[in-house]
Amino acid sequence: MKNGNAKVQAQPQTLIIMGVAGSGKSTIGKLLAAELGYQFLEGDDFHSTEAKAMMASGTPLRSDLRQAWVDRLATTLATHAAAGQSCVLSYSGLIASQRQQLRDAGSQTRFIYLQGSAELLAARLATRSGHYMPASLLQSQLDSMQSSRHEQDVTPFSIDQEPATLLQQILHWLKPLPPEQPSVP
Repeated sequence: MKNGNAKVQAQPQTLIIMGVAGSGKSTIGKLLAAELGYQFLEGDDFHSTEAKAMMASGTPLRSDLRQAWVDRLATTLATHAAAGQSCVLSYSGLIASQRQQLRDAGSQTRFIYLQGSAELLAARLATRSGHYMPASLLQSQLDSMQSSRHEQDVTPFSIDQEPATLLQQILHWLKPLPPEQPSVP
């Protein structure tokens, strides 16, 4: 299915890679989009300059800045859905109502929730460079992450493995089940 261009199909799909900082959203999102031929949308690119500066200073986002960010993401997802384009979005997904907003904006939206221990996430952030989000905000994100337990389109995946292995698990999960064959008497 690799083709490098955004895949246009009768029923576009929106895959949202969610998780806190350090979970590998961008890495897995890029790999998944390339494998499926979907457009990759880096959620961080939609933050305002003010929001990026605030996070870089170690200050968690204010709710108005987070909501403006989600509004921009929702508009972008709606545009892709209207054009029949499938996409993969990396997005923290901390707030349930904002996940619902993105769900409503996309097409056939499914969430891939990358999860790991606080220790593993902190270790990953300690080795990350060139990103405005400091490791000091990890606990704030963990505290803010609202449960997705009752959201049937959110599937958790463990990040305690290599990206290639995780990608294969996600691709296997995405494969539709074959139609049931009638039983032969």
